[in-house]
Amino acid sequence: MNGTGEGRGMAADGPEARAFVAALVRAGAPSVSGPAGLAVPEAAATEVIAVARRMALRAVPEGWWQPRPAPGLLGMATALVVDEHPSAPHWSAAERQRLATWVAVLIEHRGEEGVQELLGALTEG
Repeated sequence: MNGTGEGRGMAADGPEARAFVAALVRAGAPSVSGPAGLAVPEAAATEVIAVARRMALRAVPEGWWQPRPAPGLLGMATALVVDEHPSAPHWSAAERQRLATWVAVLIEHRGEEGVQELLGALTEG
């Protein structure tokens, strides 16, 4: 907001947005019991990782040999996708980390649309 009370908005990929997301990730949120947040079927971690990896690799610019997510996106991917998958409690820490990395790369290059496509692919099986 500026001094007149009018909002000027925040660019989705600008430094203000990145700082906001980083602050959310640093603040963390306690895990709570209850149903998973994603409406996708249960699945083995290897299956979910394979789908996320395939989609992330399609999203990165040509010539990138080893995609790495931007700082801050790993926490976002973990909180919004990995932790919310109904099978996540059954996966190992290493599996959760691998999935979070691929989801973070997908978020970096495709944003919310990429996550929605991932959820669609996981739902279709």
